[in-house]
Amino acid sequence: MDQLIFILVLAVVVTIHEFGHYTFARLMSVKVKRLQLFFYSFYSFKPRPSTKQGKGTSWRDTEYAIGWLPFGGFTSYFMRPRYIVTSPDGSQHIVVGDPSVTSSGPDTYYDTKSAWRRLLISIGGVLFNILTALIIYVGIIMLSDTDGSIGFLDELSAGFSFMVYGVGSTFSNILGMFGLHIDNPSISPEHYDIIRSFLATASEHTFLIRIADLSTVLFLINILPILPLDGGHAILEIYEIFTGKEPSERFKRYASIVGSIIFIIVFWILPMISSR
Repeated sequence: MDQLIFILVLAVVVTIHEFGHYTFARLMSVKVKRLQLFFYSFYSFKPRPSTKQGKGTSWRDTEYAIGWLPFGGFTSYFMRPRYIVTSPDGSQHIVVGDPSVTSSGPDTYYDTKSAWRRLLISIGGVLFNILTALIIYVGIIMLSDTDGSIGFLDELSAGFSFMVYGVGSTFSNILGMFGLHIDNPSISPEHYDIIRSFLATASEHTFLIRIADLSTVLFLINILPILPLDGGHAILEIYEIFTGKEPSERFKRYASIVGSIIFIIVFWILPMISSR
C-alpha cells in the first residue's frame, strides 16, 4: 500500500514539475513538442490540429504521453530544423533552418529564444515544485489556525521557514553521504508555536505533506548544476547571459555524459553502499 501511495505522490509531483516547464514554454511563445510523464511510454495522445490559423502556441501543438517507469518525465520543444548541405567542393556542413523557406510565420522555436527566456523555461519545473510545497505548508498552517489568531503574513513566513528547514535537512543528508557536515537551518523562535500547531494536525494531511516533502526533494535534486538536470541547463544559460556565447553542442553532449555518471554515483551507488 505504501508503495502505491508513493507512486501516486510521485506522479503528482512529476506532473506539477513537467507542467512548470510546459507553462513557461507557452508563456515564452515556444511550441512544446512532447510532454511525457514517466519513462518508456505505453500511451500517447496527439490532439487534432486546430482548424483556425492562429498565431503563437496552442495545447494542440503537443503530443502527450505517459510511461510505466515512475522515475521522472520530460518536456521537449520544437527546434529549428537542421540540414546537411554539400558545397560545390564536396565539403559538408550543417545549416540551421530550411534555406528554401523565406517566411516561417511566428517564431516559436526553442533555440531561437534569448538565453533569459530559455532560463525561465529550464527552471519552470523546480519553481512549480517549490511553490507547491510552500502552498501546501501554508495551507495546512491556515487550517490548523482554528481560532484565526494568526495573521496571513505570519502563516506565510512560518510556512516558508518550515520549507527552508526541509530543503536544508535534505541537502545535509546528501552531503552526509560524502562525509561532509553542515548545520541545518533552524526554524525562527517566533514560529515555534505555529509549527507546533502545524505538526499537531499533520497526521490529518499525510498525503498533501508527502507531496510537499517530495516536491522539495525534487527541487533540490533538479537544481543541482549538472547536466542533464535543470540546474545544469540553467548554469549554461546564465553563462550565455553574461558572456553572450552559447556553449557548443559538443560540450553539452560530453557534460551530459559526465553529469549522468555523477548523478548515478551520488543518488544510486553511494546510497546502496551506505545502506550496507
